[in-house]
Amino acid sequence: MFKKPALFAALVVMLFAFTVPAHAEMEYRFSDKDTITKDFSWGQDDIIEAIDFELYGGYPDGTLGLNNNMTRAEFAAVLNRIVDAGGTPGQNWYDGAVDGLVKAGVIPDKGGNWDAAITRLEAAQWLGRLAKVYQVAVKDQGATFSDTSDPDAIYANKAGLMKGISPGVLGANQNLLRGEAGVLLLRVAKSVDNNLPSDEELIQAQKEAEEDMAVNADHMRNTWKLDFSFYDSLPYKRISQNYMEADQRAMYALRNSGRTLSLLGAKEIRVAEKHNAIAVTLTKLYNKEKGYDVGSAISRWKKINGRWILTQSGNPEMRDLKYLQSK
Repeated sequence: MFKKPALFAALVVMLFAFTVPAHAEMEYRFSDKDTITKDFSWGQDDIIEAIDFELYGGYPDGTLGLNNNMTRAEFAAVLNRIVDAGGTPGQNWYDGAVDGLVKAGVIPDKGGNWDAAITRLEAAQWLGRLAKVYQVAVKDQGATFSDTSDPDAIYANKAGLMKGISPGVLGANQNLLRGEAGVLLLRVAKSVDNNLPSDEELIQAQKEAEEDMAVNADHMRNTWKLDFSFYDSLPYKRISQNYMEADQRAMYALRNSGRTLSLLGAKEIRVAEKHNAIAVTLTKLYNKEKGYDVGSAISRWKKINGRWILTQSGNPEMRDLKYLQSK
């Protein structure tokens, strides 16, 4: 079965007689997506998942730039996106994120060049302070680095947020690459658990997202044209605009396949994993016309401005086994 964004409850899907290699939909928006597996195979699942959760995105030209240095401003922006520290906006796009993290105690001050690359040492320092502020549990009390004695950086290692370029070696003077940052972001997002949402809150969000996706599917069937402005017409806006656009593109590409559109329904929804800023839900599906079970869909959620928003959904992949096996 072809895997596409709109593959769960109350959403229309197209069935195929051939198999297409599984992939993460959000990853496929970027022209240099091959660098994920070519240059960062050691962390490719985490990078893809960070993209699926929309923890960070690419450049305006449609590239990820994973081999580029992460700037201090970029790292501040994505960290604030995870912990939702707020902040007062300023004339620079990153001012609000920096202000919020300074007030939270994650960043010491607003000084320095924010367009400069962030070193692995400074990133570790920020993460160490973040671990203390947001009560991230210590995983290895004896962890340390041989190339720095900075207490915040070492605490980031103890909390499992910052690992080295080799055992016990931080690579303190090296710059942090954007691909490496993707792995760190997912690690941070899955470690901050001091303000968890309730299962009921996430299940309700998914039901509202299902309605949004059903409305989007109806609009596509009635028009068969791409209409990204349609996002403003969604009743709940429980899906991200990136997701809606990917969903429309998938349906539009398949409009002339001659296959039958089948309406799916949700038989059961459960929360597989949840943290402060991200969550994963599983939905058991059935065919509403025939009544038989169809399988399961996995959905990823990001808390954005206080609301849970669906960022990706589809057939489970090998990297999702951890969620399928969760209780």
